Amino acid sequence: MSKKITFLFVAGIVIQLFFIITVVNAFDPVHLKKLQTSMDCSRCDLSGANLANMDLSNMNLQGANLSGAMLAGTNFWDANLSDATLRGASISKTNFEGANLSNAIWVDGTKCKKGARKKCK
Repeated sequence: MSKKITFLFVAGIVIQLFFIITVVNAFDPVHLKKLQTSMDCSRCDLSGANLANMDLSNMNLQGANLSGAMLAGTNFWDANLSDATLRGASISKTNFEGANLSNAIWVDGTKCKKGARKKCK
């Protein structure tokens, strides 16, 4: 009986550590400030950031890390998201009209084709 309890205890700790590690998305505050003050945030780490309902049209986000970010209602009209990572991001009602998604990693982990615009193909 004690071996079973020990196993369950250790398994519980491992599972908790897994969730802590996978949930922690720490964006760089300097990069967030750069996003808010310029039109170029290429290679910025914005993972887990709340960018909901922001107007990021024409923004250069090439190679940016947007994994796990809250992007609901965000406007990416004509933005450059090539080579960006959007894995796990929330994109409900997000506008990608004219956005460059070439080689981006989509929310489900698939890689968008070279030249993809508006939709990850």
